[in-house]
Amino acid sequence: MKQIRPNSRQPTGLKKGDPMKPFHPEQYDPHSNLWSKRNRKDLIATPIFNLVSWHTTSPDQKISKDFFHLESLDWVNVIAITPENKILLIDQYRHGIHRFSLEIPGGIAEKKNLLESAQAELAEETGYVSQDWEYLGKVTGNPAILNNWCHTFIARNVRKLHDQDLDDSEQIEIFETPIPNIPKLIADNILHHGMMVAALGMYFIKNPIQN
Repeated sequence: MKQIRPNSRQPTGLKKGDPMKPFHPEQYDPHSNLWSKRNRKDLIATPIFNLVSWHTTSPDQKISKDFFHLESLDWVNVIAITPENKILLIDQYRHGIHRFSLEIPGGIAEKKNLLESAQAELAEETGYVSQDWEYLGKVTGNPAILNNWCHTFIARNVRKLHDQDLDDSEQIEIFETPIPNIPKLIADNILHHGMMVAALGMYFIKNPIQN
């Protein structure tokens, strides 16, 4: 039987008769055997992202063509928890899907660091602040076409300090709901923003709901 080194990359994929490889997380390296990039072209610049292309070649040289992706600053979102163990939710119109979207606070990481960006987004969108912050983790929004990451923070014991300080393009309504209600909101597709759902999923992995 053909022997395969754990987590070695096979550019042509699994062929008939090949054994399925077990996955070994401790051996996984997403930065090994990368495709080469050259001839960057800046195509379109906007206030929120830039469209660029790279001529990219696979390690086995079988694929060599222009690929397109969007460049953007990283994003942050915040799981804001009140002293009563309720989560703050915001509702705003989303142009991409032409409907309102129930979410957790978040936005572009424009401040000096990620924590300051998360604190600013929470304060601006809700008027709430916290002295108890924890970095939860990060996910990619769509690594096929986006180059950035979305980072999630937990803000505990949030309190209302001031009115919202929204951008001139924002209209946001604020709600709160008990933490145990969140899974049903996701299951019912009321909370559907992918990165927000991922953030809440990470939260419940580390903080399971107790029956």
